Amino acid sequence: MAYTIKKSTLKLVLDDFDGAEVVCRANISLGEMLELRDLGASEDGIREAYGRFASDVLVSWNIEDEDGPVPVTADGLMRLPSSVAAAIMGAWGEQLTAVPTNSATGSNGGGTSAGR
Repeated sequence: MAYTIKKSTLKLVLDDFDGAEVVCRANISLGEMLELRDLGASEDGIREAYGRFASDVLVSWNIEDEDGPVPVTADGLMRLPSSVAAAIMGAWGEQLTAVPTNSATGSNGGGTSAGR
């Protein structure tokens, strides 16, 4: 029997922006993740990386500015203050690479770390 990878999302925790709710795709392909990383590493590619993140990864958010709800699009992402956009990308990267607590490869039965 084949293993089926199911689509999933994750809700980001933005510590410095209490009340902001951002939902992203949780299971992008390794190729997509590496492409975003490579684009983001160059000055010329950072705008494209944010655009692709908006179109390929973002699902929803509850973010508004003085003009009203900010659309969940590349243009909407570009409307955000850089600190908010960076917090979204950072939280997504951290949560994406975290080993789930129910993962078969997650724990060997040892204790928890001090930070958790």
